[in-house]
Amino acid sequence: MKFIGITQRLLENTSYYEVREALSVEWGEFFKEYLQGFLPLPLSYAIPFSTYAESLGESLSGVILSGGNDLNSLNPNPLSAMRDEYEAQILTHCLQHNLPLLGICRGAQRIAEYFGAKLELLSGHIGNHQVFDISSGERFETNSFHNYSVRTLSDCLESLVEAEDSSIEAFKHKHKPIFALMWHIERKNGMGKDKIFQEWLSKL
Repeated sequence: MKFIGITQRLLENTSYYEVREALSVEWGEFFKEYLQGFLPLPLSYAIPFSTYAESLGESLSGVILSGGNDLNSLNPNPLSAMRDEYEAQILTHCLQHNLPLLGICRGAQRIAEYFGAKLELLSGHIGNHQVFDISSGERFETNSFHNYSVRTLSDCLESLVEAEDSSIEAFKHKHKPIFALMWHIERKNGMGKDKIFQEWLSKL
């Protein structure tokens, strides 16, 4: 069996103090429909990513950086800092070992920031909205649940999809199997345009 590692949202319980790792059940449904032959492997922040990679070897086919939590640079707090550091480990490993990586929403922001991009506060990106494929000009509707946008990318990254306000909605690394989408593929209206997801999938 092949595995795809997936990072989890970090939550602080309010009734009594406890930090929890959480993953939406929508991800299980997404794997069942679109990633048959792969099992999701929720990654624990207490276990170095290198431990997963070394233990699983070639059985670890790829990694998804999921949504949830703000980047620490946008909303400084211990949980965001913990997640940022852990996902930096993953990014470094994927670059060194050509392990396919897919960033979703917050995950896309983390990839962009890792390569030096700055994010900007924006409005109008909660709910469905229109975006367009840069190469074909094709317009399509997708979901949107973010308050910060990627405006520029480093030279090693290539923009693939943009919104009407010119914010970048999807991009990829020019030489490594690293892809990023600002919409949530696991949620309703998230797979209306799956060409980029299929390209990532072909690298697994």
